[in-house]
Amino acid sequence: MRSSKVLLVTLATVVVLGACSDSDGDATSTPEVTPATPEATADAPTSETAAVSIEAEAHEWDYTPDAWTVTAGEAFSIEFINDGGVEHDWTVLKLDEDIEKAAEFEESMVLLEVEEVPGQESRTEAFTIDEPGTYQVICTISGHFNSGMAGTLTVE
Repeated sequence: MRSSKVLLVTLATVVVLGACSDSDGDATSTPEVTPATPEATADAPTSETAAVSIEAEAHEWDYTPDAWTVTAGEAFSIEFINDGGVEHDWTVLKLDEDIEKAAEFEESMVLLEVEEVPGQESRTEAFTIDEPGTYQVICTISGHFNSGMAGTLTVE
């Protein structure tokens, strides 16, 4: 009977210790994290590799500035600062997909975006756009575009 108790305690200890370590036996390792990449192009760089940096501030209900220029095929980073009290985004529509009212917007029109940023926060992301042209920039949060949150991104 005593040997059964010792065996049971030993088995329980092995199970607990085994659960506390990973498969390599290194309890201090961290899991691998793969950052999400924007879908603007197949080679969207990280903000550390972008040579050109632009900035956009969101307010209720506009962007400052409301026009930006970048070079075709060259990585750029955008620092999107939400200086407003509600969340905003910075969405670039595909070339020739301009809209006049929010009801015309469809997700399939999106070339790239800095997704919703809460009020008084910021986010920096990097993109590359290969095709020159003038792209419409909008805030896709309900009611924001119709209130004037729009601009243009010129790719030269």
